Amino acid sequence: MKFFTPATSRENSHGVDPIELAVATWNIAAINKNPFEYWVTYPDPSYNKFMLDVEIFLGNEEEDLTVDNIFTDSMFIELLAEMRLCGIPEVEKLSISWRQDYSQRRAVRGFLRDRALGEKRLTSMPDRITNTILLHDNTLLKRPTVINAYDAPLSSVEAWWSRWKQFMFHTPVQLFSHNPSKRSAIQTVCSLIGPIQKSKYPAVSAVEESMSIPLQILCLGILDAIFVYIVNRVAPFIWERIRSKLCLELIHCKDAKVCNIISEFYTDRQVIFIQEASSSFTHVAMQHDALAQTHFLLVPFDFDSKRDQNSVMFLHRQRFDETSSVDVTKHVLDSLDGDYLAAGDLFAVSIQDFDCRRWLLVSFHGDSNGLGTEPVMRGLHRTFLAMFGDHVLLAGMDANTCSHGGGRYRQGVGGFRRLLEEQGMVSVWDGARDPFLQTTWSSRTSLQTQLAKATPFHKRFSAATVSLKDWIVAYGRQAVEVAGAARDNTGARGFLDETVLPTLAFPSDHAIVSATLRIRPDFLPRSAQLEG
Repeated sequence: MKFFTPATSRENSHGVDPIELAVATWNIAAINKNPFEYWVTYPDPSYNKFMLDVEIFLGNEEEDLTVDNIFTDSMFIELLAEMRLCGIPEVEKLSISWRQDYSQRRAVRGFLRDRALGEKRLTSMPDRITNTILLHDNTLLKRPTVINAYDAPLSSVEAWWSRWKQFMFHTPVQLFSHNPSKRSAIQTVCSLIGPIQKSKYPAVSAVEESMSIPLQILCLGILDAIFVYIVNRVAPFIWERIRSKLCLELIHCKDAKVCNIISEFYTDRQVIFIQEASSSFTHVAMQHDALAQTHFLLVPFDFDSKRDQNSVMFLHRQRFDETSSVDVTKHVLDSLDGDYLAAGDLFAVSIQDFDCRRWLLVSFHGDSNGLGTEPVMRGLHRTFLAMFGDHVLLAGMDANTCSHGGGRYRQGVGGFRRLLEEQGMVSVWDGARDPFLQTTWSSRTSLQTQLAKATPFHKRFSAATVSLKDWIVAYGRQAVEVAGAARDNTGARGFLDETVLPTLAFPSDHAIVSATLRIRPDFLPRSAQLEG
């Protein structure tokens, strides 16, 4: 059975029209913190000139200094002293790595362009944790770096270094928490950085794993120093004006912009799955008057404010009973055979509607290459069969599926379709076999933590990452069909082909996917009847 084929015979055999449920799913991530991370369409020509000049500088081998000419030996000695004072373990091992390896690398060719650093997450992980921190009082603390919305001048490496040390080692923080009973302890920023496990990131060596905390801090310091050096060599003072403009459009106003899009164009959706939501977004969403009138927001009991990329969901107030919601994420996690998820990526809820029908609603974000998507879907299937057979399953996700290729290192679209069929599931895309169908169209710049993933200026359109990543999934025996399946990359229920995301109007690199599901009435058990 495919979503887009008529099912009148099945409907008529029961004599009752199917129940309709309007659904959407949206990964709202992209630019949460770094205004330079993705190529954007921007009206000010100084933006393109600056980004192109950075790219030209990075390609000039004569300008490619060794790391110790930018992050100096004296800075490294100061770094060691700060880490010792903070009681960070395995600091002494770092001296050998610095002396024999990192200090002698070329800043661009040997550090920024090193794919292994990306695979090991030695810069991207600590950046994610410390880039922009939401505190318990709903204020934001920003690391002194080029790649966020830091609002003080960074006119030289020397000016940056004193502020960076103060931020990392001498600034007490208490993280935001949705759960008052789980308020975090006051700690320094550097203590937020945890170990990187070889079991999860095989590229990490045993030695690197043992000293992964101080090694991450060192790599983050080197990264930030190199970026400060580059932008001030390329466009002193001008780069900060460009960043301020980008931050206004893409960061400071982003959460409100996402809420406005939902409240203006998607209030007819009874379920809206959201992935990669930050703490600041959930705070803004809960205070958004128009959205709060129609929908309530559900967040995980174990909402992760540290990594700060959580799956959540909006449910319509006239359809669902908020008081009946139960976070059942742990049941799905317990069914998994391995560690495939980062904190916050999965959120599963059992809830009743006002007709006392039971629903199992799941918002899910797959890992970067989608390799955890299949194990998670199998675990969800097992959990449903074992515990939630009297529910209707509905999932919205960024499965991180790859439209072209797949195989051992990436989850392909074809393999994901076969998995769904094997488990008796159907998706919003079952009637669309276009190999060029996509929900993402994005290109990373050179000013982000994994330069190996950067797309050159002249290829930002032709070499963009284009994939079908976003899905709405249900069981074929429960869902009759889908009507009005659509993608939106405008924020106004439109779709523009070959548009690099995000744009100033649309603040994500993922399109919104929406559809109306028609659910068989005999698969909508009523709780009151079952309990009776």
